[in-house]
Amino acid sequence: MISSHEIIKACRHREECDAKTAILYCTIISIAYVGSLYVFVPASIRALPRDHPSQIQFRSLACLFICAGAICSYPYLFCTDNIESSDNLNNNLLNRPLLTIGKIMLFRFQNKYHHFLSFFGVLLHTCIIYIGPTFASLLRVYKIRKQSSSDSCNAFVITRRSLLSILPVNKEKFWIAIRNYFVAPFTEELVFRGCMIPPLLASGMSTAKVSLVAPLFFGIAHIHHALTRISKGERPSSVVLVTIFQLLYTSLFGSYVSYAFIRSGSILAITFSHSYCNWMGLPDLNFVSNKHHLLFQYRMVILSSYVVGIVSFWYMFRIDLLFFPLYQTT
Repeated sequence: MISSHEIIKACRHREECDAKTAILYCTIISIAYVGSLYVFVPASIRALPRDHPSQIQFRSLACLFICAGAICSYPYLFCTDNIESSDNLNNNLLNRPLLTIGKIMLFRFQNKYHHFLSFFGVLLHTCIIYIGPTFASLLRVYKIRKQSSSDSCNAFVITRRSLLSILPVNKEKFWIAIRNYFVAPFTEELVFRGCMIPPLLASGMSTAKVSLVAPLFFGIAHIHHALTRISKGERPSSVVLVTIFQLLYTSLFGSYVSYAFIRSGSILAITFSHSYCNWMGLPDLNFVSNKHHLLFQYRMVILSSYVVGIVSFWYMFRIDLLFFPLYQTT
């Protein structure tokens, strides 16, 4: 398990890096991340639909700008000038404060074998909880192909239509995919995990506490969506319910990826995990109550696969099967 001792190995944190300082820093960059979506995006662009390409482009640039600022400012705020290289390399470039953030967030594995296991362990662990939705999707494709076998549509046409419904075949879908699967996962994980977790750990917080505290900033950062819904005329009661659900969901997801980052030390691993979750989305449970649903008759089998996925996900947490520590601890 990673501790503040391992964090200090990569970047010698200043003594005044206490819990209050770390929390203040996390609060500031959270506000900066959300505020950039309003400060750097013109009002005329913000008035466009959320999925409009121009809206996505401006918001993506704003988030990337905040990421660059967070990466550049972090070492100068929390690290001493004389940073010791844990690899004992005689390369002055590795000791520059500007590059220590990379050592903290990406390159702290004992060897390439640990890197490989950590990356795919986190991704596989994320996939396990989606066993139910994945099984339901495959069953749905099978049923559609079976029903269409007697029609003029052959398997090739059906497969082509399925791919076209997923792939970004036009400009709007392309930029939505860029936002959902690349920009949002990378910038959010870099800011809310990569920049927040190391100072929280170095301040003396336990791993469990950091896994609970860090996600709160991630969850609260999504509350601004409520303002957008209210401006569109949605009912306040509906907005409150949706906001509470989103806060709980993002906080729970944040707790998981925070733990995964502490155990793996890889921003790339949790970024791919985040992208996969965005691609899968929330599970569709209409098949449970809708008698006309294509999968209604298979509802018990599908629900059983949901249970298998959730139990397996939790059990692998318990035995730590897919997580590997960066350093051997004594």
